[in-house]
Amino acid sequence: MKLYMKKFAGYWYSFVVIALLVAFFTGILEQCLYIGGWSKAPLCAKIGIPIVFVTFIGFWILMLEDLFENETIKYRILIALGMFFLHWIAILVYFWLVVFRRKKDS
Repeated sequence: MKLYMKKFAGYWYSFVVIALLVAFFTGILEQCLYIGGWSKAPLCAKIGIPIVFVTFIGFWILMLEDLFENETIKYRILIALGMFFLHWIAILVYFWLVVFRRKKDS
């Protein structure tokens, strides 16, 4: 069951990253910019910023937990340092190369 939750979280994280990239490159993200504090922020910023923050932090912690639980991974310390210092890109790569390819829940 835990592997399915990690895969679902990985799909959600990938969706959020792709949606942010598309919004950035199409200019939609600029519409959610605000000046003057949180009370004057548009609704898309008030909803989107917390969702993105929780998604990024939660998935990062979930992938670090998976790294330390999985005994079969070599060079765990190097991978953990990469995930710690390269944050969002490294955890996305870790998900697609390690967690997604895992066959069954251990």
